[in-house]
Amino acid sequence: MMLRISYVVVTGFLGAGKTTLLRRLVHSDFAAARRIAFIVNDLAEVDVDGRLLESEVGVGGTVIRLSSGCICCTIRGEFEAAVHQIIEAHQPDMLVVESSGVTNPQAVLHGLHHPRLRLDSVITVIDAERFLEYMRYSAAVETQVYMADFVLLNKRELVTPEQLAQVEAQVRRFNRKCAIIPTSYADVPPQVLFGAHAAHAERDLAAPDDHAGAHDHLRRDEIESVTLPAPDLLDEGKLADFLRSEAVRDVYRAKGFVQMAGDAGPSLFNFVPRRFGLERLPTEIAGGRRFIQFIGRNLKQHEDALRAGLAACAL
Repeated sequence: MMLRISYVVVTGFLGAGKTTLLRRLVHSDFAAARRIAFIVNDLAEVDVDGRLLESEVGVGGTVIRLSSGCICCTIRGEFEAAVHQIIEAHQPDMLVVESSGVTNPQAVLHGLHHPRLRLDSVITVIDAERFLEYMRYSAAVETQVYMADFVLLNKRELVTPEQLAQVEAQVRRFNRKCAIIPTSYADVPPQVLFGAHAAHAERDLAAPDDHAGAHDHLRRDEIESVTLPAPDLLDEGKLADFLRSEAVRDVYRAKGFVQMAGDAGPSLFNFVPRRFGLERLPTEIAGGRRFIQFIGRNLKQHEDALRAGLAACAL
C-alpha cells in the first residue's frame, strides 16, 4: 500500500504575508525532517516569490514556479500537470501550494484530485491592517476566509487591539469553525499549522467545481498586472514619493528586484498601499534583472504613468 501525501494550500489576498510564512517553514526543524515540495503561483509574468523560495530550499528542495496566471483558472492545466510531476518524480512527504493573492482556493482544491493526495489544511493569511478594505476589492477575499482551517491575522503590530477585534469579528462572520491566530511576520510554529489534517475544508470538496464561473474572476474584479523595468540605481526618497503619488492609487501590491543607490547589490522590494520595504539579497537570487511588478485594478490604463513615475526614481 502506497503512503498518501498530505497537501496544504496557503492562500490570502495580495501582500498578506504568504511567502513570509513559507520562508519560515523552509528554515524550520519541521521542514528539515520532511521532504516538502512547493508549487508557487504568481499572477504576474515574473515569479518573484517562487524564485526567492527556490533559493532558500536548497539543492535538495523541490519548487515548481507557475507564473503569468491564476492556478484556479487561466493556468489550471499547468497546475494539474505540476501536481502529477511532483508526485511521480519527487515522492514528497508533503505538498504545499502557495496560490496567487486573488485565487479561489476551492477551485485549487478541485485541481488537486489525485489518489495519492490527502488534504491536510487550508491556511489563509490576511493583512490585519488592510483586510476590511480589501473585502471591497475582490470576492476572493471572502472565499479565502470561508475555506480556511487556519486564519492568520498577520501584521497585528500595525493595528490597535480594537481594530484587530473588528477584523476577527468579520473573519468569524465568514467562517465559524476556523482557528484564528494573530501573528506578526507570519511567526507561527510550523507544527501548529502543518500536519494538522483538519476537516473543515475537506467537507467542501464535495461542492460543485464551478470552473467556468471561476475562469472570469480576474475580469470581474478588474485585476491586472504590469511588470516594468526599474532604473539601474533607485533613489529611496524619490521612490517613496512615487509610492505616495496618484500613479499608484489603484495598485494593491507591488514587488520586484531593485538596486538602491549606495548598495553593492540587489534588494527585494515589497509594497502595499502606504508601506514599502527593502530586503538585501544575494546577487544570484535576483539575477541581472531589475524590475517592479504592479498588481491592481485596471493597471493597463495606468501603465504609462507607472512607467514614467518609476523612471523618475533614478538616482
